[in-house]
Parts: sequence; structure tokens; C-alpha cells
Amino acid sequence: MQLLKLAALTASFALVAASVQAIGAYRDPKVPQNVQQTGTQWITTQDGCSYSRTQAPGYPVQWILVINPHHIGQPLAHVNCAPLLRS
Repeated sequence: MQLLKLAALTASFALVAASVQAIGAYRDPKVPQNVQQTGTQWITTQDGCSYSRTQAPGYPVQWILVINPHHIGQPLAHVNCAPLLRS
């Protein structure tokens, strides 16, 4: 029983470490140079992640991930897509 608890605890630590690493990768992602632009509202990165343009008054442009971009003919977002990109 102790061995099972130790294995579960080890797996939990590995999951937390992977989550922290993933969050660090998305801390301040920038818009890549090679993007497909659909009008002025949407962009799609080379890895298939689609974003919608947003800008609050007094703040810079940000690009928010679109989970289901069927309206612009793109595939669903995947786990490697950053939730937000900055210009």
C-alpha cells in the first residue's frame, strides 16, 4: 500500500512540474512572423492555432485563442496552442 501511495505521489509531482513548465512557456508569447491572416480580425499560426484580435482602450493589441475556428475554415485548437499572443 505504501508503494502505491509513493507511486501516486511521484506521478502527482511529475504532473505539477509539467504544468509549471507549460505555464512558463505561455508567459509572454509573441505573434510569430509567419502567420496566415484572415482579414484584420483573425490570424492562424503555422502550427494550426487560430486567434482573434482584441484591444481594450489604452492597451496594446492581443490575440485570443479561438477554440473552434470553423467560421474561418481552420481546425480546432490543440493543447499546444498558447491561450494568448501579444503583438
